Amino acid sequence: MLSEAKLQRRIPYLDILRVIACLLVLLIHTPIRQYDIYYNTPSIAGAVYTVLVAVNCNLFFMITGALLLPVTMPGSRFVKRRLRVVLPPLVLWTVVYLLEHAYLLHNFTPRLLTSILFHPVEGLLWYVYVLAVIYVTLPLVSKCIAAIGKRGVEVVLVLWVLSSFIPYQHGVFMEASQYSHNMFGAFANYYGYVLLGYYLHRYGLPLFTLDKGWKWGLLLAFGIVAMPLFEFLVQGNFNITWQEHIDTITCDISANNIALATLLFLLVQRFAPRRYDRKDHPATATWWPLLSKCTFGIYLSQMFILRQVVWPLTPWLARTHWVVDSLVSALIAFIVCWLLVLLLRMTPLRRYLVGK
Repeated sequence: MLSEAKLQRRIPYLDILRVIACLLVLLIHTPIRQYDIYYNTPSIAGAVYTVLVAVNCNLFFMITGALLLPVTMPGSRFVKRRLRVVLPPLVLWTVVYLLEHAYLLHNFTPRLLTSILFHPVEGLLWYVYVLAVIYVTLPLVSKCIAAIGKRGVEVVLVLWVLSSFIPYQHGVFMEASQYSHNMFGAFANYYGYVLLGYYLHRYGLPLFTLDKGWKWGLLLAFGIVAMPLFEFLVQGNFNITWQEHIDTITCDISANNIALATLLFLLVQRFAPRRYDRKDHPATATWWPLLSKCTFGIYLSQMFILRQVVWPLTPWLARTHWVVDSLVSALIAFIVCWLLVLLLRMTPLRRYLVGK
């Protein structure tokens, strides 16, 4: 249990967002074993499902910006502290997945070793690779933010949002969705989510106000609903495969993903408690911080647990609807991973196994 001083330094809504993002990551991975709902099978339910869960890691990047920007300590000290959190667990779980591929999945290839410095051996580890680079550059970005101020950040965010329409060009202009060939391509990166999280945490948006809230509500609804409808209904008249449609709406830097991530962030920020209170709300002050501190370990271990524990032990799920399969598998995997991380956190080497 966290001490009272450490508990009061935590931000409840960011803890809740971290748990939600972790669950969404599990939900996007659980259907893959039984159902090919992402690419080949035209399904409205599958499309809605992917739109709702594809926002997962984007929330993690937003939390990073909210927590760490602006950087107040010396850059070298900051980088060392942050990399000590993510790199040792990354190395450990890279070895775990290498062994799994070699001895349990029998699909080990030399490529897994030759590209290990630049490409993860397990797909979900990509997030940690990107996060490590973001940590290294955050001190520089922090100085840029201080130099350009609030208005400058808003300009960068506007350009970033404009870049989120690039994936939707393939039908209108009959071109491939290549960021590098677009005038806004330089802004189409994950740093936009980091800056967005920083901005929403520091300045907020008047979504829940009477005077301007409806405008922001319409704008977010446009991104979440109108853009996917445009992709399937308007661009459906072009010679575009179902896979290309799904790739568009699940692209991390697309208008619908940005709008949904913003809405989730603002909703949790608005309705979460301002601080933890063990006296009046002991459950909230106990469980949310504990779950939140385990999310990094849950993220790292989830695919191993899904493949080796959850799916083999729950074959009855294959006879249910794929949505039920996904929800139940995600819940079971979350609980099993959480228990595993709790056990690892009891060891002296917990920092090297699942982060701090």
